[in-house]
Amino acid sequence: LAEKKIQEIGPAHFDHDFYQGKKSAARYYLMNVVPNVWATAELVKFGDNSVLDVPVGAFDF
Repeated sequence: LAEKKIQEIGPAHFDHDFYQGKKSAARYYLMNVVPNVWATAELVKFGDNSVLDVPVGAFDF
């Protein structure tokens, strides 16, 4: 969507940098966040549940 808008408005438009930033943010997310989703899911699925063993009273002041 951002690329389409960039093509529509052209480089001189005041929103050009805004849409370029959207593309850069999406690229960063896809290259740096999405690949970690599977590893995080595995940690959640097979991870340590010891935090669930802490009694609620342990969090009282």
